[in-house]
Amino acid sequence: MSNPMDCVKRVVECDNGRDAAGYRAIIHDDYLSFVHGKEQNVGADAEVAAIEGWWKATSDVHLEILELAETDGLVTLRYTLTGTHDGDLFGRPASGKKFHVENCTLLRVVDGKVKNAYRYSDTLGLMTQLGVIPGG
Repeated sequence: MSNPMDCVKRVVECDNGRDAAGYRAIIHDDYLSFVHGKEQNVGADAEVAAIEGWWKATSDVHLEILELAETDGLVTLRYTLTGTHDGDLFGRPASGKKFHVENCTLLRVVDGKVKNAYRYSDTLGLMTQLGVIPGG
């Protein structure tokens, strides 16, 4: 899978399908991710563990692509996440509350696999909808 756009579409398919093995297969061994500019996960196995934790915390989470654009192997993915907080998330027990947030992730694809991810998410909106921060 050498096409960066196809690789990112496969990332979304694996995420929505809870396919950890498929997800691992398209992540570079030397993967590195950043969330809001801060280094987050180092290595493919750490990334897979993180996504599996997210699936446990939000078992019905669904990612919907809004836009995809690619330049020289860097794919911009703008998307919505919807789901229910039905498991431990960021140390918080399940609230049963539903959420809907819009996010943007840049994914660097090298040799048909994701090498880097740069995530920018509506964490404030998510935490507000889950009742962690007042106002939702």
